Amino acid sequence: MSYMARKERIVELDYVRSFAFLAVVYQHVIGVYIRKPGVSEETSFLFGMLFQLLKFAVPAFVFVTGLVLVYNYYERLHYPRFIQKRFTEIIVPYGFWSLVYMVLHHDITRINLDTFLVIGKKLLTGSASYHLWFVVMIFQFYLLYPVILRLFRSARQALRTSRLGMWAAVGLAAVAYGGLMWFSSRYLPAHPFRLDGAWLDAYLIKYRDRNFLYYSFYFLMGGMVALALPQFRAFLQRRWLLLVAAFAGTFAYISYELIKYSGGLRVNLNVATSLKPSMFLYTVAQLLIIYLLAVWLSHTKSVWKKWLTKLGHYSYGAYLIHAVALTYVMKLLNRWEWTASGLGGSVVAFLLCSAVSFGATYLLAKLPFGAWLVGATEKGKSVAAPAVQREAKREAV
Repeated sequence: MSYMARKERIVELDYVRSFAFLAVVYQHVIGVYIRKPGVSEETSFLFGMLFQLLKFAVPAFVFVTGLVLVYNYYERLHYPRFIQKRFTEIIVPYGFWSLVYMVLHHDITRINLDTFLVIGKKLLTGSASYHLWFVVMIFQFYLLYPVILRLFRSARQALRTSRLGMWAAVGLAAVAYGGLMWFSSRYLPAHPFRLDGAWLDAYLIKYRDRNFLYYSFYFLMGGMVALALPQFRAFLQRRWLLLVAAFAGTFAYISYELIKYSGGLRVNLNVATSLKPSMFLYTVAQLLIIYLLAVWLSHTKSVWKKWLTKLGHYSYGAYLIHAVALTYVMKLLNRWEWTASGLGGSVVAFLLCSAVSFGATYLLAKLPFGAWLVGATEKGKSVAAPAVQREAKREAV
């Protein structure tokens, strides 16, 4: 048996994963604290601003997925082995924790046909807990990757001789995606309708927030970066001031929207949905800033690099666990007034929930069947600036 060289890892991706996981945790902490009785307008407004700063989390995970898949599987893909590995590392832990949440939420009280129907529906829709929809959405990219890859290759082949044509295609994709965001956030709420097929209606309308198409542009971004990683890093470091200006401008606009559509400083977090045109533009600018910060961090000697790398390795399991961790953290913190409410209490809850989620994942991963509970956590050698090369051993990022 012959082995080809193992692909080197892109070290900054661990930092991006870590930032995204921490952002998810604090978003959900804010969701708890902003609904507490007696929250002042000023505190509500501050929570709203923080919430928007953290909205990059899910798009960042999708972006990383696109980058990793194209980086590792652009030239060769053995789909049966590929999907079997992802099923074991993603769906099996998802199924286990879905059952845990169903038991905790008393969705499973007896064993009969109705119970199995409830279990099946919750597994298919990611509704066993408020955060599991993400797994249903992200796994669609793995299932459909051969189709996506074929389209990606065809587009690249057709446009590789024309830089203008390539940017025009990216622009058209952005306009189309922006139109989809407008359809989701503006048209559908004002013109509700149902499709004839119940399954089609559920997938395209009712559960559209977990339809991969509604996050497809970030996957496309990641795929493009995978094919031009050194140039992308150089662009970010060369144009950082422009990126900061774009981020600041779009953040100001979505903050204006948040206050306007909330009717004041007591904000409605539902206004800050990722599925609207303004948030799309803001998220793209923010993702570029986040990646730039990760690149900068990879070249420093910060003591945080070791811990962020570990957190990045264990981020999937920690994501699955953090909702139950937050439940029990809040049971503890609600005992004291100073930790039960306010910004200070939210910071304590965030730190505890993040630590408990990481610690539990780390310990579970050490079990012989740990990958079935929290996914794969072992990664290959990290380097700061790998080039995209031709290798067949693909598990590098």
